[in-house]
Amino acid sequence: MEDSTGPVPALTFHALRRAFKTSIAERLIPEAQWTEHAKALVRKLTHNAHVDSGLVAWIIRK
Repeated sequence: MEDSTGPVPALTFHALRRAFKTSIAERLIPEAQWTEHAKALVRKLTHNAHVDSGLVAWIIRK
């Protein structure tokens, strides 16, 4: 994943995944809604309108 400032560090990917896992557990979000929830979370935390589908797949994997 890249933005206008360059590549995003691997640590950021792991932080996004942890934030996602915490969010779905706390909010009891059903698995059918995980993709859209992950996209919204990435947009919010990265301030980037484009969300890479590979990143979303990695975030929501079990």
